[in-house]
Amino acid sequence: MTFPSNISALAIAVSTLVSTVAFADDNFRQHDAHIHGVVELNIAQDGNDLLLEITAPGSDIVGFEHAPQTQDQTQAIQQAMLTLKKPSSLFEINSDANCELTDSDVNQSLSKQNDGHDHSNHDGHDHSNHDDHDHSNHDDHDHSNHDDHDHSNHDDHDHSNHDDHDHSEHANKHGEFTAQYSFSCKNIAQLNEIKLYWFNHFPSTEKISVQAITDKGQQANQLTENNTTFKFQ
Repeated sequence: MTFPSNISALAIAVSTLVSTVAFADDNFRQHDAHIHGVVELNIAQDGNDLLLEITAPGSDIVGFEHAPQTQDQTQAIQQAMLTLKKPSSLFEINSDANCELTDSDVNQSLSKQNDGHDHSNHDGHDHSNHDDHDHSNHDDHDHSNHDDHDHSNHDDHDHSNHDDHDHSEHANKHGEFTAQYSFSCKNIAQLNEIKLYWFNHFPSTEKISVQAITDKGQQANQLTENNTTFKFQ
């Protein structure tokens, strides 16, 4: 099977890689798991093409996983994206394999997180409904009824329900960065190792979980700042 020369093929290759290695390795951590300090690197070979995918928690890259709230946070995301768009600064494939970058795709989900509920829905109920009831019906009710309804019911909905929904919903959203790279290698039979410089740029990362499937077989390993080279066996 030969993949077309575009990055969309990477999703197919990596999906196959993850399911295959997961089946073969009982200790394999589920691909969808999100653990702070752990970055995933998936490597797949198809003929002369070498495909790499990196998935990293936002906390490892920029120190947070929510939508940017300050100019500094926005700039931190932009700088991280620039770094991820320069794969030569992140890793080095042994030169004997003679691999050249042919395509790449870098994305992040922090800026794309939807905070519509937090502002629009909350504000819609808090002001419009509250104002309708508080002012129009205020003259028809005495102060005791108004206080009973305005404070107790408003507080019940506005704080408890809003908090329950807002925090539980957004707590499940983990912003992350993904980078996909496609290489064409003229001598892929000589592919022996990949050196990673990731920890130089993103020191919050504790380890990199590597899963690889090549003509040499399937491998899974972990890299740390003291062990930054993945060797193909």
